[in-house]
Amino acid sequence: MTTTLVREWVISMHHRGLVNNTVARHLYALRSFWSYLQKIGVAQGDPVSPVSVPRQQRGIPRYLNKDVLQQILDGAQQNRTARCALRNYAMMSMLIFTGMRRGELIGLHLTDVCLKDKPVVVKGKGSKYRAIPLVDEVVDAVADWLEFRPACAHDYLFTTFHGNRIYPSGMQRIWRGILAASGIEADKAHLHMLRHSMATLLLQSGSASLLEIQKLLGHSRLDTTAIYLSVSGTELRNAVASHPLLNFPSAAGG
Repeated sequence: MTTTLVREWVISMHHRGLVNNTVARHLYALRSFWSYLQKIGVAQGDPVSPVSVPRQQRGIPRYLNKDVLQQILDGAQQNRTARCALRNYAMMSMLIFTGMRRGELIGLHLTDVCLKDKPVVVKGKGSKYRAIPLVDEVVDAVADWLEFRPACAHDYLFTTFHGNRIYPSGMQRIWRGILAASGIEADKAHLHMLRHSMATLLLQSGSASLLEIQKLLGHSRLDTTAIYLSVSGTELRNAVASHPLLNFPSAAGG
C-alpha cells in the first residue's frame, strides 16, 4: 500500500457522499491497523500518516424551547407517589436550570448542595469541580425532595423510591416516564438536550455571555461552547438592527 493509494481511497469516500467525520473515523481506523501491522512485523513504512485527516464537522446542537421545557417540568410532577414526583421535579429542575450532565446529576452528594447560599458543586469531566448558582425554583424543589428522601446508607442526593443509588440505566427509565407523562415523543427529546437548551436559551436571551456559559457548563475550551453561537438568519438581522449606533441621530443623517 502507498500514500497515493490511501489518498485516492479518501477521495473516493468523499465522492460517495461520506461526511468528513465518517472519513476521518475510517482513516483513524486504518492508521491504528497499520500501526498494529508494524508492531507485529508484517508491514514496513507508514503510508497512512502523511495523509491529512479531514476537518471534522460539529453539528448544531438540538435544543428544546421554553414551552417544551415547561411540559417536562409539569410531567415530572405526575407520578403515582409523592416521593417520586418530588424527586423527578427536583432532578428536572436541576438539569434545566444548571445545564449539568446526567452523570453529574446522579453523582451529586448531599454535601455538594448548599440551599442557604444556593450553589451546587459539580464534579465534571477530568474530575474538575465547578460551582453553579441555583435559582430559587431549584432550591425549593430540592428542599421539598429532601423532606421525602428515604433514609439511606449512602449520601447521594437523589435516590430510588427505596433509597438506592440511581445509576444511568435507572435515570433513563425515569426520563422515559417523564416524557410519557409530558406527552412528548421519546425520539423528540433526550436528556442531553436539556443541557443544550439551557446554554442556547441563555445565549439567545442575552442574559449570559459565552464565557459565562463556558464556566457554567464546565467546558475546558471556549470553542466547544461556541457551537451555541449558531443562530438563524432572523436572529442575526435582529442583532444587526439593534446596533447601539442606530440610536444616535447622526446615524440616520449619514
